[in-house]
Amino acid sequence: MPLKCMNVGDKVRVTAVTGSDAVRKHLGSLGLTPGALILVVQISDGNMIIGVHNSRIAINGDVAARVIVRPE
Repeated sequence: MPLKCMNVGDKVRVTAVTGSDAVRKHLGSLGLTPGALILVVQISDGNMIIGVHNSRIAINGDVAARVIVRPE
């Protein structure tokens, strides 16, 4: 299911990243790669702050919809 559907406090693992090669490469540079563990820190107006690899990053809803995850 898409990361966009998760709630604050959820811990999930990335199973896939969809989109063009450029989008997948950009998200990979942020640490959003298959197997990565993500913690949803905050959600506001469809935008998310997530914890990944000891960093926090902000992503919008369109990006969150491209990251496919499973509950951890």
